[in-house]
Amino acid sequence: MRNVFSIHHRCLTVLLLMFALVAKAQFDGQFSQYMLNPALFNPAAIGEGEELVVNLTNRQQWTSIDNAPKTFLLNASLPKLFGASRHGFGLLIMNETYGLFSTQLLQAQYAYRKPLWNGLLGVGVQGGMLQQVFDAGGIYIPSSEYHVPGDPSKPAGNLEGMIPDINLGLWFSHPRFHTGLSVSHLTGMAVKLKEGEETPSEDAYKFVPARTYYLTGGYNIQLSNPLYTLQPSFLLKTDLTAWQADLSARLTYKDTYWGMAGWRPQDAVIVSAGVKLPQGLSIGYAYDISLALWGASGGSHEIFLRYARRIETASVSKKQKSIRIL
Repeated sequence: MRNVFSIHHRCLTVLLLMFALVAKAQFDGQFSQYMLNPALFNPAAIGEGEELVVNLTNRQQWTSIDNAPKTFLLNASLPKLFGASRHGFGLLIMNETYGLFSTQLLQAQYAYRKPLWNGLLGVGVQGGMLQQVFDAGGIYIPSSEYHVPGDPSKPAGNLEGMIPDINLGLWFSHPRFHTGLSVSHLTGMAVKLKEGEETPSEDAYKFVPARTYYLTGGYNIQLSNPLYTLQPSFLLKTDLTAWQADLSARLTYKDTYWGMAGWRPQDAVIVSAGVKLPQGLSIGYAYDISLALWGASGGSHEIFLRYARRIETASVSKKQKSIRIL
């Protein structure tokens, strides 16, 4: 019996390691409308305009596949001037589930901006807590002569762990273009998944969030018809083991309506549309057509909502205003 228990315990360990490796291989929450909310991956992008901004994103990936990633994210930012210094303050809350894992983020953001080369250079930091949860109740163990559904080697409750988390970023915006570089999960600390505080640390299952680097950029092209603006953009993500790229082009009409087409190499083709509504509201929708799971994934859906309200900070020159249309 002891040998059987040991075998089951090892099997559970392998299962957790497999999930952890898959989770580590994935990048932080994936968003097709990344250009509308760059503060998701770069804290230096917050507080760029003269508005209090609240963004909400809900994404359901691969709708025909059970336990596929689902992401809910809420972030807000506020610009502020102290004398001649320009600052941004933000808050980011995220919950993402994938398989038997879920990740929660509760983090604050800060950015400092300085005029440079007819634009603004921003330096940002993001810090807070990252929590990882493994749903042990979701483990299915069929009944047989070797094990039963109530196998004592299976954890009785969820496995949880929490660590401090830090991200850094640089952001440069110009009336004609923008670019940014950032890195997430700088601490390199391991989340120790265990059943309560009484569980010894040496018995915990460890999960290390992959340090991920982001490079992004975009350009504003004023077309011959002044009612239209074309904005090509890109986002490159890598953990120095694997990489992923998003290539997009967004066409805006009258600074109110927009359509977007995008391509994620070896993964998906993206179509998106949105509109700016009265009272500072905006809404966008994106649909991913999977290339890697053609015909089986059911596609991915993403809804983006924004509320923006102009606030009094202090006088800001035109050169310091945000270049983004939305």
